[in-house]
Amino acid sequence: MRQKQFYFSALVSLMVMSMTAFQGTAFGQKATFSDCKLKHNVVTDGGKQLQCQYTARFSDMKSHKKIKIVMQVEYPKGKVYKYLNNDGKNVSVTASKEYNNQYDRPILENKRLGIYNSRLHPQPGTNTYYVRLVAYEVKTGKVIGRSGYMSFTNTGKSDAGKSGGNVNSGGKSKSKGKWAKISKGNYHVACAENAMVYVGAKNKVMANGTNIELVGKFLDDDQQWYFLPENDYYYICSTINRNYVLDVKKGVAAAGTNIQLYQRNNSEAQRWYLEKCFTDPKHPKENHEAYIIRSALNPDLVIEIEGGYCSFDSNIRLNRYSRKKSQMWRLE
Repeated sequence: MRQKQFYFSALVSLMVMSMTAFQGTAFGQKATFSDCKLKHNVVTDGGKQLQCQYTARFSDMKSHKKIKIVMQVEYPKGKVYKYLNNDGKNVSVTASKEYNNQYDRPILENKRLGIYNSRLHPQPGTNTYYVRLVAYEVKTGKVIGRSGYMSFTNTGKSDAGKSGGNVNSGGKSKSKGKWAKISKGNYHVACAENAMVYVGAKNKVMANGTNIELVGKFLDDDQQWYFLPENDYYYICSTINRNYVLDVKKGVAAAGTNIQLYQRNNSEAQRWYLEKCFTDPKHPKENHEAYIIRSALNPDLVIEIEGGYCSFDSNIRLNRYSRKKSQMWRLE
C-alpha cells in the first residue's frame, strides 16, 4: 500500500513539474510565430534582401497597444551581429516594424521583414548566420515572444560598403520604368502646399550629419539643390557645396529615419528616384504638378515633412508613402 502511494505521489509530482515547465514556455509568451520562412537574395526595387515571411499571433493584448516586431541577425548564435560604421559605432543588423492596437488584430498573417544585403556586412569567408524574430511591447521594451531560429550561409562577398556613415550597395538599382526625368541643374525643393518654404541644410552648415529641415525662401534663397542624374536616380547635391548631398542617416531604410547632409560617396543612401504626382489629381493642369522623392534603399519610403506642418524649422525624414501633401514637393 505504501509503495502504491509512493508511486502515485511521484506521478502527481511529475505531472505538476511538467505542467509548470510547459506553462513557463508556451503559455508564457503573449506573441507566437508560425509559418516563418527565410529567403536570401530576394530581388526588390531597392536591391537584394534577406527576407523573412511570418505570421504572428497575440494573446492578452489589451495592455499592449503598440508592438514592435524585430528581425535580428545573430553571429554567433545567441549574439546579435554588429559591424563598425564610419563613425566608430557598432551597428546591429536588424529590421523592425511597429503595429498599433494589437488587441483589435490578434493575428498578423503573411507579414515580411527584410534587411538589404548592403547592410549585412558579412565576415570574410563562408559563415552561417542565425535569424530570429522578437516581439516587443514598445512602451516598456518588454519581450513578449520569440520565434525559433532560422539560418543562412554567406560567403562574405556581398555588396556591403559605406554610406551616410555606413552602407553602400555598389550596384545599380532597377526601376520599373515609372521614374520621372528632369533636366539636371539647380532647383528649390519647395513644399507642395507652400512654395515659400523649402528644403535646406540647418544654418547652411556643410558638414557630415547636418540636419535637413524646412527654411524660408527669402531668408535662405541660396539653398538650392543640384539634381545630378545617374541611370534612373539622382544625387541631390547642395549648391553651396556639391560635395555634400541628401543622405539617409546611417543608411537605415525605415520609417522615421532622419535625412541629413553627408559627403557624397555614391551609396544607395544618397540615391533618389523622382515620381511625378499632382497635389490635386482632379485638376492636374492647374499648377498642381509635384514630385514624390523616393529612396533607392527602399522606394516605398519617401521624403516627408515630419508632423505634416509646412513651416520653418520643420524636420525632414523618411516615411512610408501615404499620398499626403507633406510627401509632395515642387521643383522650382
